Amino acid sequence: MKKFGDTVERGETIISVVIAVPVVLSMLLISVQATLFLHSAHIAALASTKGASLAANSDQNLGSAINSATITVAEMGGQLVGSPSASILGQFAMVTVQVAVPNIAPFFPDSVIRTAEEPLEVFVPEDER
Repeated sequence: MKKFGDTVERGETIISVVIAVPVVLSMLLISVQATLFLHSAHIAALASTKGASLAANSDQNLGSAINSATITVAEMGGQLVGSPSASILGQFAMVTVQVAVPNIAPFFPDSVIRTAEEPLEVFVPEDER
């Protein structure tokens, strides 16, 4: 029974649900995808920073820097795309890591790349300071 001033038409609720549910689900998927992207970016940043820090020590062993970055990604639950790269350019050690991003929603990148650089450690004996 319809009351005076009631403007709800027959089927209006169904149309509202048909419009609202896909919008809400899309927003949920996009927020989960954004969270996955940020988590992968954090893993890549952490791995590249740890690798660059290890490469910058007085030994300047690039192999151990790449190994450290690879282990860090594995420990954090990420998946590498290719192998990390490490180099020494001038007075800086650089490590680049590319991590895969799990894909739930379309239109997001498949991987994230982070590069970290640290200044090389230089040992100066006390009498030369």
